[in-house]
Amino acid sequence: MTDYVEKGDIYFLYRPKVNAEKMQSLDDVQRLHVVLAPDDQKTARLFLVGKKRLPEITREQPKSTAREWMMNAMTGKPKDIGAALAPLEYETKTRGKQEQGEGIPVGEGRYAIFERDSSSRLAYRLTSPNKPGKAQEKLGILAEASYVISVRNPALDVPGFPHAEPNYPKRLQDKFADRRWIDIDDSKLLDYENAQLLMVGATNDLSEERVNLSGKGALFKTLGLNRRQWPTEALEGGNLTEPRMEPETLEPARDRSKGGERGGKSATSTSSAAGIAKALKGIDFPCRKADLLEQAKANQAADEIIEVLNDFPGRQFETMADIQKAVGEVR
Repeated sequence: MTDYVEKGDIYFLYRPKVNAEKMQSLDDVQRLHVVLAPDDQKTARLFLVGKKRLPEITREQPKSTAREWMMNAMTGKPKDIGAALAPLEYETKTRGKQEQGEGIPVGEGRYAIFERDSSSRLAYRLTSPNKPGKAQEKLGILAEASYVISVRNPALDVPGFPHAEPNYPKRLQDKFADRRWIDIDDSKLLDYENAQLLMVGATNDLSEERVNLSGKGALFKTLGLNRRQWPTEALEGGNLTEPRMEPETLEPARDRSKGGERGGKSATSTSSAAGIAKALKGIDFPCRKADLLEQAKANQAADEIIEVLNDFPGRQFETMADIQKAVGEVR
């Protein structure tokens, strides 16, 4: 009998590189994301895959490509994760206006985390596309696969892994003791931002795992995305496709700075995501919290925006999407 830690929907999405116009190879991909949406829970997790590709499955001599890290970039309501995957437009000091394309769906299915042979496993089976195509091949996404997974001890340095630490409570941190890696006996280990996993390819034949992955993934419904607006070519046809959605405008829909209308404040004086993005006009990435505060003050941002930025976590921000996510975290 299989000992399940959790089961749920799994979604794969890739982010094109900034200002990407053509998607022809892995070089045109900025990030590969994996979303785990556990059954019967109100939250989901957005993970970042290290080298933009899932580990290879090999039965021969282990290769470096058969292992990879995956890091929690966000835990929250599924629809908030969907919003974080929307396209954005922003300006930098050195490169001017930049466009970050939407996260493009490239796979959906069912997953399970379970114990097998004294180790933790993550197994998935795609329900869409019916057959993996070129896009899935480039990203290492198979029709079905299983990986040996371990959670990294944030108190110990691991070469090649991000220098970021999850804020584990003592109960979870104590599970590690002095070990660098531990198995997943508690799914809460995955819930904290910056939690890091080591994935090692195990098998592409789930009959060997004796795992039940019935059901069908529901990416668009769960993440609150409009299927008619988001690109579906990669998901349905298996081909890498370019972003096509209009990025979120960082300017107010109309000028309310002169008053006389309900909510008559300028965008830079409100702490909405768009207002904060406007207050950070000219910021260069990557950046830290101190850089955000300096830029906002240079743009004469309102006190309420400075207060929100002061509450930001002390991590590094790679894109405007990271900042948008942080806004949601501090509210």
